[in-house]
Order: sequence, then structure tokens, then C-alpha cells
Amino acid sequence: MRVLLLVLFLGWALGQRLAVIGDWGQDTPGRAQVASLLRAEHARKPMAALFTAGDNFYPRGLVVERFLRELPPIPLYPAFGNHDAPHLEAQLKRFQLESPYYQVRLGVMAFFILYTEGDLKAQREWLAQALSRTQAPWRVVILHRPLYSSGLHGGSPSLRSLLEPLLRQHRLPLVLAGHDHHYERLQVGPTTHLVVGGGGAGLYPTKPPSPYTQALAVAHHALFLEVGEETLLGYALTPEGRVLDRFTLRKGSP
Repeated sequence: MRVLLLVLFLGWALGQRLAVIGDWGQDTPGRAQVASLLRAEHARKPMAALFTAGDNFYPRGLVVERFLRELPPIPLYPAFGNHDAPHLEAQLKRFQLESPYYQVRLGVMAFFILYTEGDLKAQREWLAQALSRTQAPWRVVILHRPLYSSGLHGGSPSLRSLLEPLLRQHRLPLVLAGHDHHYERLQVGPTTHLVVGGGGAGLYPTKPPSPYTQALAVAHHALFLEVGEETLLGYALTPEGRVLDRFTLRKGSP
């Protein structure tokens, strides 16, 4: 098994700013508006990198260079979703990745990107080993299908049974997912779960909120993370700059 480890040591590791979008690669006004938001936010306060939670190119994963050119000129680290699967190899080549699941180290943060359309048992073993080795103060899992969601697809029981024990064992503070086209923040044990599927594809209604739900909105958006040694600030913005949600995670909090 080949695993790509990308390590970036930033001179300004503390206080770095990142962004995340999911379900974004559709030729809609929403996608263009979220891309414009990202460019404006990068100009206002530079971001170190942009992550995706999958479904990068609709409907079957064919890369659209125009979509990429409209994003801010910063490193892009994608997760891959069900719409990306038909042309996964072409996307891996475009993003210079050896595997659809991989690890990225950015200063004090370690990101573990999983591929929910692939062999999840093998990925669980990879993740368990990676988490046991990392010394990063902050650890984040990004994947396409959510463990928990109030959206039409809903959370995946198989992902929960496979990954939840590992998340609890290592007290993972944050899991980011897409697949459902809305924004949601849920708190399950020590882990904050976010659904960030409002990156541009068509929106659709949600089901009644889960008992774990802390915030819920049907709107296009991007998520921003600002990280320090002891705190992680997150906030979701609409293309107009309206705050959908804002939260702070503290190191070692339950």
C-alpha cells in the first residue's frame, strides 16, 4: 500500500488559517459565489490551504480546470466522493496524489483524508497506525460521507461502527464531511462532526435535527478554521459573508 505523506512546516504555524468546502464542483451560481468568497477571504486574511470534502466535479468526476482557476492560489487537498469515483485516477493524477487516502501535516495540525468509496477496513487500519504515530496537537479527519447528519442521505451506520471507536480512543476533536448539501455541526462524545456540503452543488432540505445537532442551515457556504496551540476557531460563512455558525474547540476539552 502506497501512502502519500505531505508535510508543510510553516513559519507561522500558530495562528494559521485554512478553509474547507464540500460538494462544490458543479457549474452553478452557488459554486461561483463560494469561489468568490474564498478569494475575497484570502485577500482579506491569507489562508495556508484549502481542503475539500469530496464531490469535486459533477456528475462523474471529470476535472474542470476552470473551477480550479477560480479558487484562491493556495495548496488544495481534496477528499474524493461518490461523484468523483468514475474518474478517480484522473483526479489523483491532477492533484499529484498516489492514493485517495493520505495524510497532510500543516504546522500544528494533522489531517487524515479518507476515501469513503474505497476499502474502509484497510483505511481504518491505516488511520489507526497514523493516529498512533502523530505528534500533532490538532488532528482532523476529512471524508465524504458523514458519520452523522440530518440531511436526506443521513449518517452512515457502517462508518460509525468502523470509525467511532477509533475516534473515541484517540479523542479526535474534529471530523469534516460532505455528501449532504447543507451545513451542520453535531457533537458526539469528544468529537465535533461537521457537514460542509454547501460548496456549490444544488441545495436540498434536511430532516428534523439529530439529537446531536448544535447548528443547522441550508445554504451555500465555506468553512474557515483558525488554529492556535490551545484553541481551534471555526466559522461557516455564506457567499454574502453572513455567519452561519461559529464555534471554538479547546485542547483537551471533553
